[in-house]
Parts: sequence; C-alpha cells; structure tokens
Amino acid sequence: MQRIILCLLISIAAFSPAVAQGTAFSQDSAYANLDVLVNKIGPRPMGSPAEAKALAFAVERFKAYGCQEAYLMPMKDAAGVNTTSGIAVGILKGRSSRIILIGGHIDSEGPEVPGANDDGSGAASVIELARVICKSEHQSTVVFCCWGGEEEGLRGSEYFVAHFPEIDSVALMLQIDMADGAGDLEADPDSKFQVSAPRWLVEAAFDIFYNDLHDEGLVYPTQEATINSSSAQGSGSDHMSFLDRGIPAIDFTSDISYPIHTPLDNWANFTPSGLKRSGDLVFKLFERFDGGVPSHETEKYWLVVLGHRPLFFSHGPLRVFAVLAFLVAATGLFVLRRRRAGENLQKPARWSALKLLLFTIIIQSFIWLSEDIIGIIKAYRYPWVNNWAGFVVFGILFGLLALWLVLRALKYMPLSGDAYAYYLRAFILMTLGGALLSLVNAELGLYPAFSLLFLGLAVLARPPVLKALFALLVPYPAIRLLFPEYLTIYQRLLASIQGGGFGRSIAIDLWYIFMYVIFSIPFVYAFAAIYRDSKVDLFWLRRFGHWPGLALTGVGIVIVGIILINAPVYDALWQPAVRVTQTYRLGADTGRVVISSSEFLRGIKLTYDGRDTTLGGRFSFMELHPAHPSTVSWLRVSSRDSLQSSDSDTTTVFTRHLKLHSAFRPLLVTVEYRSREPFTARSPWVSGGSRARNTDRLALYTWYAFPDTALDIPVTFAVKDTQKITEAIEVTYDSLAYPLRLDKPLTYFRKRCVIDATDTLLAPRKDP
Repeated sequence: MQRIILCLLISIAAFSPAVAQGTAFSQDSAYANLDVLVNKIGPRPMGSPAEAKALAFAVERFKAYGCQEAYLMPMKDAAGVNTTSGIAVGILKGRSSRIILIGGHIDSEGPEVPGANDDGSGAASVIELARVICKSEHQSTVVFCCWGGEEEGLRGSEYFVAHFPEIDSVALMLQIDMADGAGDLEADPDSKFQVSAPRWLVEAAFDIFYNDLHDEGLVYPTQEATINSSSAQGSGSDHMSFLDRGIPAIDFTSDISYPIHTPLDNWANFTPSGLKRSGDLVFKLFERFDGGVPSHETEKYWLVVLGHRPLFFSHGPLRVFAVLAFLVAATGLFVLRRRRAGENLQKPARWSALKLLLFTIIIQSFIWLSEDIIGIIKAYRYPWVNNWAGFVVFGILFGLLALWLVLRALKYMPLSGDAYAYYLRAFILMTLGGALLSLVNAELGLYPAFSLLFLGLAVLARPPVLKALFALLVPYPAIRLLFPEYLTIYQRLLASIQGGGFGRSIAIDLWYIFMYVIFSIPFVYAFAAIYRDSKVDLFWLRRFGHWPGLALTGVGIVIVGIILINAPVYDALWQPAVRVTQTYRLGADTGRVVISSSEFLRGIKLTYDGRDTTLGGRFSFMELHPAHPSTVSWLRVSSRDSLQSSDSDTTTVFTRHLKLHSAFRPLLVTVEYRSREPFTARSPWVSGGSRARNTDRLALYTWYAFPDTALDIPVTFAVKDTQKITEAIEVTYDSLAYPLRLDKPLTYFRKRCVIDATDTLLAPRKDP
C-alpha cells in the first residue's frame, strides 16, 4: 500500500504545474531591513539626518555581509541644492573587473512620508541581495548602491555616474524602485527620448519571471511608457542615469496605484510579498549575466507585451507603417470621392461641420460635468478619487444622455448626407495630428497612424458589420494614448494639488471640455463619414433616439448614481491633504496662517486662540490672523559687509557675510539676491539649480533638507556703485510655531512655518 501511495504522489508531482523556483533571497530579512528604515529611522528626505542614518545603516550592512569595500560617497551639492546627502556603496570583488550594479534609492519624498514602498522597500531589497550574493564567489564585481536624493530628481545616481571612478566598467544596472506586493510588477527599461535598455535584458526579465520563477503579473505599460519617455520631463527612477550614459539598465516598480508621496506610504499599508518577488527577479538576472552581457548598447524601440512575450518594433518600421496607413486612408478618400460622383445627392444641409462641433461640445460637457452632480450631493470636490471606474461609467451614461438629446435635435438641425465631406475633414485633421506627433518621435506618431488605417479600411470594407467594427477601432488607439494604463494615479495626484475656489473648479472643467473637444472632433467627423457611407443605421442610432433609449439611459444613470453617492470617497489608502502654512516676518508683531486643500475643509476640527471650532461650508481656503502672534524665537539673522575693492568709474566688489541661526534644524532655507541691473555673485555655497533659474539679475542659494542650525553664508558681489540688491531670506520649518491643532478623520496634514526677512544691500563706501 505504501508503494502504491508513493507512486501516486510521484505521478501527481510529475503532472502538476511547475512551482516557483525561489532563491536564497529572504523576505523576512528584507522586511526586517524595511522595519529599520521605516519604523526606527522614519521619513528620509534628501540631506536630512534621517537619510544620513539610513545611508549609514546600509553601509554597515554591506560591510557586515562581506563587501570588501563599503563607504558613503558624499554629495555636497545636487544641481544647485546644498545638501549633505550621498550614496551608500558596497563593492564585492569578482574574478573580473566587469561590474554589475544593483541599486535602489533610500530617501523618501518629504518629512511626513515614511517611504515604506517608495523606496524603503527597494533599498531593503538591495541590502538583502548584498547578504545573499556575498555568500559565494562570482565572475563579475558587484556594486550595491542605495541612492540618496532620488526624490529630488535622481540626484544620487546622477552624481554617482559622474563621479564613480570605474563607471566605464559597469556592464549592467538593475534597479528596484518600490516592491509592494499588492499589485502587478512593472518592468521599466526606458529613459528620456525613447532611449531604452537592450532587448536581451527585457527578454531575460520576462523569461526569468514567467519561466524560471513561474510568477504572474510582470507588465509593461506601453502607452504610459510611450508618453513618459517622449520628453525630458518624464518621470522615472535611477536606472535612467545609467541609460543616459549608454549602460544597459532596467528598473522594476510595483503597482504605482499605491499612495506614494503621501504619509500613507507607510508600514501599515505595505504588502511584504513584493520584496521576495522583486528580489528573486533581480537575483536571477544577476546570475544569468554574471558571466557577461551580450552587448553594452542601449536601443530605441516600441515595446508591446503580448501575453508573456515582449515584442519589439524599431522606429524605422514604425515610420514605414505610418506611411502605409496614410496611403490606405488616402485610398479611402479617393474611393469615397468616386462613390460621391456616382450618387445623386440632395441639396446638402448647411453648416454640418459646425453643427457636429456644437454637438461634440454638448456631449463632452455632459461627460465632464457629470461628476459635479455627485460632488454637489456629497459635498466633495473630487468624489471620484476612490471610485474612478464608477465615474467613468457614469460619465459614459451622461454622454449617452447628451447623444439622445443630439439625436432629437437632428430633426431641427439636420446634417448633410455627404460622407466624403466628413471623411475629408477627418483625414486632414488626423494626418496633421499624426505629422505633428511624428515630429516628436515615431512611437507617438504610430497612434494616429493606426486611426488613419482603420478609417481607410472602414470605407473600403463593404459589409456593414466590418464598417461598424472599424468605426469602433478608429478612435481606439488615440483613446489608449490619451487614457494610458496609470491614468488613475496621475488623476489622484492632480486632484491632491488643485486648490482654489468654485471659479477655479469651473475653469478646470472648461479646460478639460475644450481639450477633449479638440481631441474628439476628428473622430466625430470620421464616424459621420462611416455612418453615411454604410447606408444603414449603424449601432441602431435612430432607434436609440426614441423614448426607450432615454428611459434605459435614465435608469442606468439613477442606478450608478445611487451606487456612487453611497460609495466612500476616501479610505486608508487615499486621503486628501490639508496644507497648513504659518508665515511670519522676522521682527514683525503680526503673522498669518493659511489653511488650504484640494478638497473642502468642511469637518475639520480646529483649535486656536483658546477656541474650538468645526469648519463648515464648501470652501478649500481660509486665512487666520492670530490675535497673539507666536513669541517663539526660532530664527536670528546677522550680517556684515566688507569692501574688497572699489572703482567709482566701473564696479564695487564687496562680500556679504550672512549668518542664520535656527533654534532647531529647518526643513528648507533659501537666500535670494535680486536686482534690476546685472550683477555677479560668488560663494563657496552652490547656487542655482532646479528650484529657480539663475540669471545675471538673480542668485539663489538653497539648502535641503534639515541643514545645520547655523549657516554662515559669504557671498562676494560685483556691482555698480549705486546699485541696489534685494536680499530675501526664507526659512521653512516642518512644525508650527503658533499653537494650532487640526483634526479630521481620513485626512492628513502638511504643516509648515515660514519665517522670512528682507533687506536692501548697498555697496559699502570706501574709507577716505
């Protein structure tokens, strides 16, 4: 009997699906690293003491696990920002000097953001990979890096690429930026301007993930990546710094629908299974290419993942396809013109194109204003934050309601039956759009090319069923480009920063309506052409225009509306931010407090000046002027000017010695010098950077984050004898000086106190 049972078990095992082939990467060990970063150290903005502790922790771990070299690469300035950030580096020597680099950034977005997912999880995984990889010898030298300053614009990796002595020996870079396990895992092989990792690296990632690890959920968001990599402003991770250098690199990022860049990126919301998933994938990639990489070049291609298989399309064939699609659409135009010549058209209705434009405006207005109905009822500015899919359905139903009204209006505002006239307009607009996008790059130009192809096929096809199919496909590529895979997260982040009153909300709605009318009008003309050319009632539009169509649409609106009205808007993952900013002028007796949010302030419990109150009404901005301004002396400013040289016929050179003394570390310090006339300013401190563009009339010095309590800032100026320079000092703290308490469920608060001071500089007189 035991032999029979054993044989059965062996047979079952032989025919069972393959199980995941894991690695020595320990989820528990990585999770313990994350615990240190998130719970023991906390939020880690660039340059902060907390980031320094996190970097030191990574260096200590690299040493303990066996790296022959482990050190902090300091980064004193980062694109004009004075900082004490850096990069934790661990080096494990291999049999060759060829380097495989494994990295993840260790900083978080701000002082309120624990950064559990973004990117404590990536740094924790890199540290655990060091533990695993250091246990055996390898062909390649392995460099482990925990970057500082990624959230301020890839500062750490850019600095490393520019200053690491053996950068030319780096053959491969593997990045982990967010390793939450709640959703899919995104492969990101792209950088700016369609520069991408070589195909062999992407193919290896998908092969290992699905065939070696037998996991599920590795994705590539084609449309989002196409848009994101089309300009220098595209977002990304530290692997981009290496791709820009021509080094093969790839990043793995967990589902970005997670609430990154908010205090909700915390320990409680993090799903640790993603640590193992990302760690195993990177470890397997390291093993595969430890003996060498096929090439050291980056590439340009359009990537589509079909099932588990990545498909690559070079830019040359994309341009050829765009030309062929244009020719097919042009053929459709020619054929439609010939059909028109053989038809006896009645006298066409006038202004048909303008009528269609008017109808499009009506439909788009119904779609975009539909959310305001729910918002008015629920008293929320952005009621769709947690119910995106439901509001899409609600908007479509309102669009159908508008379509029903338009169909009824056609009795009084008839349209021409000339399919050629509509087709010509659609053809011209789509061709122009495709040409403009093709000037940006071949990947963007591909989407209007597909639309042109389907437009031509819709006319060339004779069966009404095929015409209907192609009519649906004409707008589909453009819709996919306009509504990419991760649109929800961008909409949520946009909602979190949009403030202002009712007028601003209306202006935003009108802007969306205008933009989507411009976007959709070519496809409206295309549909009109296909509909008229079909000679049948495509999609039963005439039937829909009767009263049953209105009844069905109305029932749908009521049902979905009731569901949305009763659905919660915010929860543990997504909450509105309330910004509280206290501003004081140094030496003044007055100050002000501004409370603002993208959402209504209704329901906030506020305590100040000994009074408790609960805010009501539908407003998102309020200003308080405390009866008793704060007497806390947080900042002292002193200065001394010394003459260096003077020539009354040319310029005066003098040095301004500015000293700032804070009661405790501020979050941000900026010192700005501005004049109406050109001047020069030199200082040991770096000036300029991304926070402001320096000119010959502006010099800006910035410290971020949490610099020392005492800053000594010498600046040497060369100015005209009578020239005036305005000095503006702004010191920002991440706590409130004036006693003010705020509370509201499912809401988080960003608190800042800003103390500013101004002065006018005049060149000191030369002693007689």
